[in-house]
Amino acid sequence: MGSFSINTNVASLQAENYLTQTNEFQDQTINEVTSGLRIVNSGNDAAGLAIANGDRSTEAVLTQGIQNATNGQNELQTADSGMSSIGNLLDTARSLATESASGTFTGDRGTLNTEFQSVLTEINRQAQAIGLNQGGTLATNLSVFIGGGESSNGISATTNGSVGINLTQATVDAKSLGLEGVQASGAAGTDIGTGSTTSVADILANATNQGSITNNTTNFTFTGPGFSNTSGGNTITVAVNLNGVTDTNTLVTAVNAAIQAAGNGNSQQATAFKNANITAAIGTNATGQSQLTFNSATTAFQVQGGDQVATALLGNFSSGSTGNVANVSATATQNFAAPVAATTVQMQITGDGLTGTAGDISVAMLTTDTAASVVATINTAIAANAALAATGIKAVNDLGTISFQNKAGSSFQVQTAGDVNNSLGFGTYMNSLGVAGGSAGTFNYTSTTAAAASTATTQGLQISLNGGATVDLGVLTGSATQLTAIDTLNTAFAKNAALSAAGIVAVASGADIKIESNTATPTDFRLNLYGGTGNAFGFGDTAGVSTASVSDVASTLAQGTATTQNESVTLANGDVANLGLLTGTGVQATDIIALNAAFAANALTGANGANLVASIGSATTIAITSTAGANATVTDFTINSTGGTGNAFGFGTSVGVASNVSSTAGTASAYSALNVIDSGGAQQSAGSTGNAVYQFTGLTNTGDAQTITLSAVDATGTQHSLNINLTAANASTLDQALNTINTAIAASNDTTLNQIGAFKQEGTANNTNGVEGMTFMDAAGNFKVSLGASPVSSTSGVDVGLADAKTGLSGGAVFSSAVNGTGSTADISNIATATAAVSALANSVAALGNAQAAVGNGENTLNYAINLASSQLTNLAASESSIRDANMATESANLTKSQIQLQAGIAALAQANSAPQQILTLLQHP
Repeated sequence: MGSFSINTNVASLQAENYLTQTNEFQDQTINEVTSGLRIVNSGNDAAGLAIANGDRSTEAVLTQGIQNATNGQNELQTADSGMSSIGNLLDTARSLATESASGTFTGDRGTLNTEFQSVLTEINRQAQAIGLNQGGTLATNLSVFIGGGESSNGISATTNGSVGINLTQATVDAKSLGLEGVQASGAAGTDIGTGSTTSVADILANATNQGSITNNTTNFTFTGPGFSNTSGGNTITVAVNLNGVTDTNTLVTAVNAAIQAAGNGNSQQATAFKNANITAAIGTNATGQSQLTFNSATTAFQVQGGDQVATALLGNFSSGSTGNVANVSATATQNFAAPVAATTVQMQITGDGLTGTAGDISVAMLTTDTAASVVATINTAIAANAALAATGIKAVNDLGTISFQNKAGSSFQVQTAGDVNNSLGFGTYMNSLGVAGGSAGTFNYTSTTAAAASTATTQGLQISLNGGATVDLGVLTGSATQLTAIDTLNTAFAKNAALSAAGIVAVASGADIKIESNTATPTDFRLNLYGGTGNAFGFGDTAGVSTASVSDVASTLAQGTATTQNESVTLANGDVANLGLLTGTGVQATDIIALNAAFAANALTGANGANLVASIGSATTIAITSTAGANATVTDFTINSTGGTGNAFGFGTSVGVASNVSSTAGTASAYSALNVIDSGGAQQSAGSTGNAVYQFTGLTNTGDAQTITLSAVDATGTQHSLNINLTAANASTLDQALNTINTAIAASNDTTLNQIGAFKQEGTANNTNGVEGMTFMDAAGNFKVSLGASPVSSTSGVDVGLADAKTGLSGGAVFSSAVNGTGSTADISNIATATAAVSALANSVAALGNAQAAVGNGENTLNYAINLASSQLTNLAASESSIRDANMATESANLTKSQIQLQAGIAALAQANSAPQQILTLLQHP
């Protein structure tokens, strides 16, 4: 029998506890029923609530993501409709072009063209309205965030939850459709149309023009991204067969056939040229003048006439219908003068694909040689050098002056060593054997030793490093004391940064002086001696005699003799006219004729210069006067006499055998007239003053280096950059540097940078070599050029490599490109341009189709993404509901259950509390 406690009513306490639990269960059930939620507060199911909240957040993202995609679809559908409208406009334009291209059309093509241009204008307007013009709002690589992605394999959930739609190539403005682009046009104001004095027929009938071509074929050369070669076998030459060409229409047909043939070549350059889709047409200006034009919708380029027919067709005339000479020439500074004694000159030609010693030849000269015979000797030597012969460079006799010539587009430099009397006219630098010279001497050397001891006289000294520009140390004072003379030389060397970097020093070699390069890899150099009073350092005597004018007149000191002598004239402004080795006769009248002929043949002393005239001074002497004239500049001057065999004209007997005037290190090729035409409408590089050409100085010394950086921004705003390293190994000449840069651009495989091209450009003021520099062009968009810092060159104030055309310095600001004029727009004002427009419009329809495909693909992609996101949203909502929402059937049963339990509990609690009362009742009855 169990015990019974009065103090602690266990049954009551238990009933009360159960009643409390039942009451709480009923309250929870009522909350769940009234709220509809299984989880009313976090305490109900913390883990489940966290999952449900995550599902709810993802649902919110997907809901907005679906809206994003829907908005995107709406934008693309609007663009799609606009593109369909542009397709209708192309149909209209094509109908107009086809009508104008017909030879049977008798109406006004000007009216047709006006309507045609309005159609193109409307195409541009509609393309801009739908955001698919170049640079438009939709013309980018769009990223639409929809959500629902998960992180996987290192790719973030955000990335996996986004849809990419690339519309960068889906632009449909006139330029994108190939109806606008860049254009290289014949010279403004010229006219090759029928009826003009420079018509196609007149150009082809011109005997001088015809003399510049063979097989009735005229040549144009093209350069551009991927077809940038200006030398070698892969140069793009468009050879136009002129058979049947009589007017502008037949000319364009022939040119386009030649362009197609050049593009079908089997080289990578030919393929790149073909892909540039360059076409020829005739452009007609507002006054009715016709010019030959070349057009491309995608690629910047240069075109150049390769003969006088081609230059004339490009509107570059020397006179009448005669075209400019297309060749480039490196011409001597004076007429050829036979040497005093037989000698051998070492000659080095660089550029045009030649570097180092590849273009070296030796030229043996006799005292009986003439300009014609020496030219023949030079050309024989060129033919024996396979690399040099392959360039096409040849020597010619230009009325007694030696000139080296090659085709348009070439650039090269001619240098000599061993011609101390400057017989050829290309400089007086010594070869490795010193002033004495000889066939055993070398062009460059890393050391040279004097043939005699130094003396207490003066002498000018120049040095060229690796064929670079002259470093003129001026007239230095020698000494009979060897160490003093060496100190003088080393002090002069140390003052020049380039010579110091090359390790050029003077050292003792027995009793004589040796000049050498003492770096680990010695630098090649050449020496030139000039002027002064004697053989100051033992390398050779250059002393001469000088006679200065007084009041613009100079008189000889004595009667001349039947000898030879080098004569030069230094004008008051410092210019020096080298007249070469002249022959005296001892007969006054004959000598006067010889001097006047030499004066007239030199631009500085001729009728357009100082206008020097020799005349009778006295019975035995000659007077030389700077004479007034229509184009003359009267000036003081000094007659300098050096070398030769005696006192030829009475100015005095010279001591040495070398020239007493300073020398240039080499002679660069140049054009006689501007023939290169850039494609207008492209972006072109610019310098600090807007000059599009950067000057170039070859990197020839060990350690020379420069980094060129090209950068551009693509349609998505992403920056693309390319660093190109120039060194002495890949940029010693302009051609080599150009090839290095263009090869690096092509090898980058960067579609944003691949359309940038480096081009040779004819020189303007301050270009280092005085002839050509480099420019960059791009038809696609803006770009920037950074010219990295580089060492100083032999020319003071000019850095090697590419430098700003104005300052001559590198390592400065980053230069931004600028538009270089106007480009081309499709035109149907004549049959030729209308025919070209028909062809261009066929390509436009195809381009529009590609753009529509890109937009349609974007619409489909967004539709697929919406379907997936909708499915994910449904499933997430169901998942969240199963966790968060209350099951009303279960909750109803729970509510009934809690009510029964509560009623039963109250009854039980009452029963438990009544038990003690019953015990009390028992105690009250004895």
